[in-house]
Amino acid sequence: MTDTALYSGRPLLNSFLVADLQRSECVHVVGFEVSQEEFFVSFTEEVKSRVTFHDGFSDPLHWNSESGCFGRDDFTADDILDRIGHSNVPVTIVLDSLSWILSRCSLTTVCHTLLHLSKSRITPGSCDIRLLALLHIDLHSPGVVSSVCSLADTVIHVTERGERFRTTVRHRKKTGKIVITGLEFSINDSFGVEILTGRETKPQRTSEEVDPTMNLTFNLHLSDAERQLKESAALPYVFSAKKKISLLDASSSSAKIFYDLEPGDNMDEEDPDDDLDV
Repeated sequence: MTDTALYSGRPLLNSFLVADLQRSECVHVVGFEVSQEEFFVSFTEEVKSRVTFHDGFSDPLHWNSESGCFGRDDFTADDILDRIGHSNVPVTIVLDSLSWILSRCSLTTVCHTLLHLSKSRITPGSCDIRLLALLHIDLHSPGVVSSVCSLADTVIHVTERGERFRTTVRHRKKTGKIVITGLEFSINDSFGVEILTGRETKPQRTSEEVDPTMNLTFNLHLSDAERQLKESAALPYVFSAKKKISLLDASSSSAKIFYDLEPGDNMDEEDPDDDLDV
């Protein structure tokens, strides 16, 4: 999920977290940007009791060796899987946020870790792992954003906020086909999502279509009287049925051809080629 300083995606992130809990999934939050108290300030006590929070905010540099805080060096697939442990239900890992990690770790390391987590299981027989991450795209270059988003099956871009959220959802199907959809929805106080509209985006034309019949000096449309005259008019070189019959009927009389000589015609009865020795 991507957002900017103008349009925060944190309420939408919280709504996905609540939806995962409603599906009886196991939710682990790795928090770097805000403290545990600030992260849970908008949630009910039931949600707080069911979410496991891994603190990466209090001591990210491990100055206090006994704090057990999640630090920069702990962002590896093996460390994260060890902290989650075995689970018989689907697991959702919420990364809050990828921007904090990308500012302290190399892009290659982050991409390898995300790819390993998305394709691994905690232990043999465990359920699959799903990653849910927040990325502030105005803090990174387009190349970094494109590289991270290419790893995700679904990317939600928060484009506008107000009484309703406006997002662009880019989903990659199993066949590899990319589907881009625009969604508008609202989020209530309990982080329930109500989808208001859904439309597939289509390429927009840069120029408006021009009606070719506009500003003509003649009228292309015929009235009823003009249409009747057009249909009743006899076209040239088109014979009627009676004319065709009269032309096709064979005549019993023989035909003769008469030719009148012109003054310049030379009608020599002898063959002019008789003197040639062939």
